[in-house]
Amino acid sequence: MKKFYNRLKFNHTQLYQQLQQWLGSSLPCVLCDAPVTADSARKSALCSHCFDLLPWYTSPRCPQCALPTSSGALCGICLQHAPAFDHTLTPFRYAYPLNRLLHQFKYHQQLSLGNVLANSLFTQVSIFAETARPQVVMAMPMHINRVKQRGFNHALELAKQVHHHCGIVLDLEGCVRVIDTPTQAGMDMKTRIRNLRGAFATHRSWQGQHVMIVDDVMTTGASMHAVAKVLKQAGATQVTALVLARTLKNEA
Repeated sequence: MKKFYNRLKFNHTQLYQQLQQWLGSSLPCVLCDAPVTADSARKSALCSHCFDLLPWYTSPRCPQCALPTSSGALCGICLQHAPAFDHTLTPFRYAYPLNRLLHQFKYHQQLSLGNVLANSLFTQVSIFAETARPQVVMAMPMHINRVKQRGFNHALELAKQVHHHCGIVLDLEGCVRVIDTPTQAGMDMKTRIRNLRGAFATHRSWQGQHVMIVDDVMTTGASMHAVAKVLKQAGATQVTALVLARTLKNEA
């Protein structure tokens, strides 16, 4: 039998390499199952059509809370009741099909999607001049009960990617969630702020630091405001929110 295979001059290594190449050139798009080329797959799990269909946020928005404004100036809400965070950077509106991808990532532990989605965050960080870049990046804190329930902190997975790609120091325990508050779905901004009172804490000094907080979606900004307020009280001079998507009123 061995002599028979030798006569066939069967090259197992070459076959394995060809199989890898074939699999890499026919990966299915996570949204429509169309083939994704090998080069594209390294950058995204989406085909070019679905990538273009993502709800990119290109219109002018308030630099502080990222709600739409006609000229890109501060919105009336931030002028009257400014949140504790100073800037919001986001590449997407929270709409289909991004919401579907985020749901798979957060609730079905498709962690590979976190890597794909994080790619869109890197260009947001690049707007900072080298001297104005955040010194520290952290994930939106999640209570330990939620981490155990879900199995991981989705915001931390995104923050890790920002850390690796942008070279910003990642802080894992500088701010923690000490109260497991009820879900905030359906609450308005004022109710959410009351609900989050005392929910976050820090036991270190943030004196003079520019901190970037990473999360998946900003709905009202109440959670980001609560964390930023704690950091500012501990000496942080600037807090930037980096989120994958911003919920807009007409899409909420």
